[in-house]
Amino acid sequence: MEYRNLGPSGLKVSNLGFGCMTFGDLNQEDLFCDMVKLCLSSGINFFDNAEFYSDGIAETILGKILKRLKVPREEVVISTKIYFKSYHLDTKTHPNSKGLSRKRIIEGLKLSLERLQLEYVDVVFCSRPDSETPLEETVRTMNWVIEKGWALYWGTSEWPAETIKEVYGLCDKLGLIKPIVEQVQYNMVVRERFEGEYGDLFDNYKMGSTIWAPLAGGLLTGKYVEEIPKDSRVGKIPMAKGFSYDPHMGTEEKRVKFNEKILKLKDLAKSLDCSISQLALAWTLKNKDVTVCMIGASNVNLS
Repeated sequence: MEYRNLGPSGLKVSNLGFGCMTFGDLNQEDLFCDMVKLCLSSGINFFDNAEFYSDGIAETILGKILKRLKVPREEVVISTKIYFKSYHLDTKTHPNSKGLSRKRIIEGLKLSLERLQLEYVDVVFCSRPDSETPLEETVRTMNWVIEKGWALYWGTSEWPAETIKEVYGLCDKLGLIKPIVEQVQYNMVVRERFEGEYGDLFDNYKMGSTIWAPLAGGLLTGKYVEEIPKDSRVGKIPMAKGFSYDPHMGTEEKRVKFNEKILKLKDLAKSLDCSISQLALAWTLKNKDVTVCMIGASNVNLS
């Protein structure tokens, strides 16, 4: 395992990280525990979560597993994301259940820490920009939670590059702690934002990155060429079907063309004596601007 500095900080993170979005069933704690043990034994030290993953259940499960395995706190890097309290709450009747106001961030992170059974997270992400909250309010609040000791670093997720630059400007002007990382979707089929829009942030601001969906939600494994298996992640998690890279949400013509590309990638992977999944992951890690490639799983089968 290779360990890299996360952005301009001294924080060392494994170049492969584990995303806990699939941790949605409290009755499957043993399975998820096996996943975490496999990650730890492989050298992965970065575990990513979010307050809205299964309405907080994912954080609860990870917290229980860390206690169960007696993992030393200094041996792992834990992140979570704040923005949506829940996908199921109607903001018309729960107006403060979404966004990056001071109230939303402080209350959301406090609840996340309780579920994780932690005094602090290493990184807290603002998961999506909030156009209804003044940027200065959000930046000052992130500075506050770090000074309070609830988080050690902060970052953004799927924010426009220009807005992130505004944040850096505000931090310079007000003497506040700057974000060190952006979490963004990046893989062989979703490349525009990472390779184009963020280039200046990587080159001139030394921003780190934790990329999600390196296998495009499993599409780059080739297992969805014929159909969506019911026991697969896309088959189990309805929200996964709505990702922008999913050709199954488009026309039949688009799906066929996409699958033709997948078959060509399979042939290329075979010629390199590896699987298409290994090829897709290695392709992202080869990019100098990728700090952490986030992977996920629904089982521990390594075949």
